[in-house]
Amino acid sequence: MKKKILHLVPIVMISSSLLISCSNGTGTEQVGSTKEKQKDKVISLQKEIKQAKEYIRDKEYSKISDLSTKVYNQNEKVNKDQYEEFKVLDSIASVFGSNLSYVKSSNISDIPVNYKGEFKAQLNREREALKESLINDLAKKDFKTNNYTYTKAYQPEYYLSLYFTSMKNYNMEEYTYAYDIIKKIPNTYKGKYAEDIEITKAKIKRKSDEVTDEWDAQEKQEKIQNTDPQIGMTKEEVINDTRWGKPNDVNRTITKYGVEEQWVYNVYGYLYFEDDKVTAIQN
Repeated sequence: MKKKILHLVPIVMISSSLLISCSNGTGTEQVGSTKEKQKDKVISLQKEIKQAKEYIRDKEYSKISDLSTKVYNQNEKVNKDQYEEFKVLDSIASVFGSNLSYVKSSNISDIPVNYKGEFKAQLNREREALKESLINDLAKKDFKTNNYTYTKAYQPEYYLSLYFTSMKNYNMEEYTYAYDIIKKIPNTYKGKYAEDIEITKAKIKRKSDEVTDEWDAQEKQEKIQNTDPQIGMTKEEVINDTRWGKPNDVNRTITKYGVEEQWVYNVYGYLYFEDDKVTAIQN
């Protein structure tokens, strides 16, 4: 009997080892699989979207900011379509909840033009009211009270806001910047204030060109003030492009090789020319 038991012990031990080994292997696979599933898990935003809609219906627009912080901090993990839907709701809340034209217009621009959601009617009313405010400000030439900014998708507001912003900068004597803005309005534009925009564009361009010419002249003058004559320069280059300018006196020497000139500068020194080119400089 003892012999039989002794024979059974190794078999039991081997079987136990196999069971433990299989158990460990299966466990590792399950842990790894769970981690992968957690890593790839996409977070649903249905709860946040529902809550945002309730806040908008109840006109509690400011409460959406807490939801926004939570959503935007995990934007890499959330459902992309739901994320875009939430962003639109966030922008709608900003449009409805603000009295600032800049905030309204910039957030309207973040909403698809073809938006067909629950708040479409109210959003269209807000858009029309804001456009009317922009047109009124242009009519009154009031470029201080409000600010408007639209993306190109929103027309005609986009071109009108360019006109408005250009005039705002023109009145601040920022002519170059004003022209950079208004020239974005195509010459083919035929909407409201089209004639005024065309006239204004030409007027601002003239001012911008004057400023550019002044800058060029100033830049050239600064360059001249830092430039000394160099060997090989012509007389014209010395006079026009260096700080030495015209000489105080000129001495000419005629030789069988031609005419040599010595230009005398009371402050700087002497220049020597042969065949209209600087050949020597004496300080």
